[in-house]
Amino acid sequence: MKQFTLTLLRHGETVAPKSLNGATDVALSPMGHQQMHDAAATIHNIQHVSSSPLQRCVNVAASLAQQWSLPFKIHNELSEMNFGDWDGQTLDALYQEYPQQMDHFFNSPWQTTVPNGESVENFYSRVDKAWLAHITLQKNALIVCHGGVIRYLIAKTLGMPLEGNKHICALKVDYAAIVQINVIIDDEDKVWPTLIWPSAI
Repeated sequence: MKQFTLTLLRHGETVAPKSLNGATDVALSPMGHQQMHDAAATIHNIQHVSSSPLQRCVNVAASLAQQWSLPFKIHNELSEMNFGDWDGQTLDALYQEYPQQMDHFFNSPWQTTVPNGESVENFYSRVDKAWLAHITLQKNALIVCHGGVIRYLIAKTLGMPLEGNKHICALKVDYAAIVQINVIIDDEDKVWPTLIWPSAI
């Protein structure tokens, strides 16, 4: 039997906190930097650091890996969902221009793909690749990523119906939030993930 913990850290506040930033590579605000460093100060027993390639994650993640003298890897699969034509626009502007489409997306994301955006199914599929990479790694890893990625991994751990919307609309993941998932791999190589709630950090 093998056991390890995946510590998920959402990026901090960005310079565009009221926008739908998926693939848009926005920077952290000064507050966002402080939020992440404050959160990181509570994290211990890490053996590996992974990150989304987007600057709101990777800059702090790389700094922490260097500070802690740990291996570091960028996983493109950990990027936030690409919201296509809506990406980077403010939520207020989107609701003014596309009120029905926005409601439909957030109420039924599985059935709705934003114009020129990424489907929920494709999003889940690529995050699964990052999950599998960390299961194979079998290390206590810090994973610096995004709210959508964290919501999906919580839903996956809890066995929630992935074609619904509960994990997208009903799970609040604050800036610099920490979520831990304990993983046990038994002698038959079956994976048993457990959400640590509340966090033990």
